[in-house]
Amino acid sequence: MSKNILNTDTLKVAMYLRLSQDDEKYDKGFKVESNSISNQRLQLKDFIDKNEDMELIEEYVDDGYSGINFERPAFKKMMEDVISGNINCIIVKDLSRFGRDYIDSGRYLQKVFPSLDIRFIALNDNYDSYTASETEKNLVIPFKSFINDNYCRDTSAKVRSVCKVKRKQGQFISNYTPYGYEKDKEDKHKIVIDKEAEYVVQKIFSMKLEGYSSYSIAKHLNDNGILSPMEHKRAMGIRYKTGFSTKAVTKWDTPAVNRILTNEIYIGTLQQGKREKINYKLDKVVSKDRSDWIEIEDNHEAIIDIQDFEIVQKLLKCDIKAKNVGEKADLFAGLLFCKDCNSQMTKKVDKRGKIPMVYYICSSYNKGHNCSRHCIKQEDLKITILEMLRRHIHSLGKYEVVLEKLREMEVSYELFKKTDKRQEYTKKSKAKFELLKSALYQDLKEGIISEEEFYDMREFYTNRIVESELILEKQNKEISRLYQKSLGNKDFFSEIRAYGNISTLERGLLVRLVDKICVLEEKMIEVRFNYDETTEILDKLSNYAKQSSGKMKEVV
Repeated sequence: MSKNILNTDTLKVAMYLRLSQDDEKYDKGFKVESNSISNQRLQLKDFIDKNEDMELIEEYVDDGYSGINFERPAFKKMMEDVISGNINCIIVKDLSRFGRDYIDSGRYLQKVFPSLDIRFIALNDNYDSYTASETEKNLVIPFKSFINDNYCRDTSAKVRSVCKVKRKQGQFISNYTPYGYEKDKEDKHKIVIDKEAEYVVQKIFSMKLEGYSSYSIAKHLNDNGILSPMEHKRAMGIRYKTGFSTKAVTKWDTPAVNRILTNEIYIGTLQQGKREKINYKLDKVVSKDRSDWIEIEDNHEAIIDIQDFEIVQKLLKCDIKAKNVGEKADLFAGLLFCKDCNSQMTKKVDKRGKIPMVYYICSSYNKGHNCSRHCIKQEDLKITILEMLRRHIHSLGKYEVVLEKLREMEVSYELFKKTDKRQEYTKKSKAKFELLKSALYQDLKEGIISEEEFYDMREFYTNRIVESELILEKQNKEISRLYQKSLGNKDFFSEIRAYGNISTLERGLLVRLVDKICVLEEKMIEVRFNYDETTEILDKLSNYAKQSSGKMKEVV
């Protein structure tokens, strides 16, 4: 440790400079330019040159590091030199360049530096620890540090508030766009499809629908020389940083594929505010509950059809991994269930005959639990399901007429909402509790209820009102989803018509049409189709429109 050298002829000076992106938020306007590293350097060197008793030993620069903590490489190196005795004087442009944290700044200025006999000078604050009075050391400087800290806190809160407003307006505010999208050149808060990556996203979803595992998809992309999301951004000249990979050259892997398969950005939904910092002083980020995310549907052009996206989410929850890389999952994987216990059916192969026989049995029974075999041969199942699919596709034809009629009538989203009576009930329930809550004060004033009863009942009614609002929000999202599956689904019937004469059962079509296959005893099966919900909605909407307008003729 250095001896007391504050009164020696020559001071060994450290010039400390700092600037970060945070300062662009905290120091608006002309201050940003005046606080640049180059301007700090010029000002400090000019001061040192004018003082013959000062010798510049080292310049320490933390460019791009926040002042809300002292975890900065150059600052740490300077403190090592201070402790080793190479430095006995530190000069900064002002206290905010040294640090913005009130507690840690005060600890260095009032305890650490005095104990090490370090002279500290902040030029623009007119502070020199060697000549400063006790009032300046113990009152003025701590107060200025507190102002810097408080300003930092207030600005952080304002920035968060502005970001929240922008998110609610559907503005994209992240630094980097998800793979498959890029920022609009005319408006950086809008995203548009990246045509070079669009087909890759579509290929990933298509392969998943065909039964490939996420690992097999990643291997296919790597084998075909498709750049990973990080490498694609680098190729576009974007300085992209991520915590998902630390390798020099990144490849596609299972997590990367799954992140794409589960991201609703590809169906046009913008989800922001998923994570946040604990506070403005810490860089630690925590995940937020989905209820606290800001989600904007139909915010931008979708890459993936919403129906295919929903099917993929269902398949991801099922065990549909192929046994070997490159192989597809079993035709019925993730779709076949026991009717009695709802367990997935297990695929078995009987090799006792000349030709191996493939069949399925209840997985619960297979594990020795209480259920029966529910056995069914794969070939019998294929024949039955193929015939049921043909009939189902044929039956969907009549709904093309219904859908066309509804579009001619220009059935609005608001009219569509009226067909769902759940919201009507929820709104009435909310209004009832609001009325009861508003009457409480009069009841208290007239002595009908006690003060304790007043507060208890007010809390009860407030909670019921909040619950009703949350239910309405969920119902709105559900109605929006149903609208997309019916009136918003423009291309489904034209696409499905092409499969009217199918002769072979393919997994791609199977997972698009079938939601669940249940096997009963005696080789009986029940099928729930993905579009049963859609046809029910169209029937309901058609009847409602007829009753409302009196103009629609019978079309079913």
